[in-house]
Amino acid sequence: MPDPDLLRLAAGLAVLLYASYTDLKKREAANRLWVIMGGLGIVLLFFSDYDWGQVAMSIVLAVPLTFGLLFAGMGGADAKALLAIALLTPLFPHIRAGVNLPLWTAPVALPFPFIVFINALLLFLAIPLAFLVLNAMRGDLAFPASLLGYRMRASDVGDRFVWPMEKIRDGRRVRAILPQKEVDPAVFGDAEIWVTPKVPFLVPLTASYAISFILGDILYKTISLFI
Repeated sequence: MPDPDLLRLAAGLAVLLYASYTDLKKREAANRLWVIMGGLGIVLLFFSDYDWGQVAMSIVLAVPLTFGLLFAGMGGADAKALLAIALLTPLFPHIRAGVNLPLWTAPVALPFPFIVFINALLLFLAIPLAFLVLNAMRGDLAFPASLLGYRMRASDVGDRFVWPMEKIRDGRRVRAILPQKEVDPAVFGDAEIWVTPKVPFLVPLTASYAISFILGDILYKTISLFI
């Protein structure tokens, strides 16, 4: 049988990539994807040299994390994906492909779902840098808006997955840091306004799944550079 961890990487990434695609296009991901991913994880448990106590601890700890994120406003697909990752890859993978992967592991490794989640948060925090570069290329720097979104015509917003970052106050347009979810873009006519996209957390979570298999614990590696 092929290396179970390679199967976990390939299968998990395939499901997460497809789910990210549908989430970007429709803002939804079918529940059957998480059933497939989690079901495969349960099957692979019987072909893995795992400590069952550690497996149980990883999955049990992932449950309150998942529900906590739901209460914090994370989308249902994001939370279900994290739980499916816990079932598919509860413990740190070990892949031998010329070099041992992941490259970076802490002396006391956290359950793998937590590593994927933390790495996803770090990737999510890189989005403002991407916006800054995009707006700099357009010659359109206005802080802090240029770190959080970009300009587009209000009349083009339509059904785009964006929120305005401007509102009308005392008859004047005012930029805001937080998304103005209750503002109707029609009030701005055909003017250009700052908007921020509704980026599904599933996208950085998917990227993090692959990165975590290859690099491992990015936060630990970063901290260890300064200690």
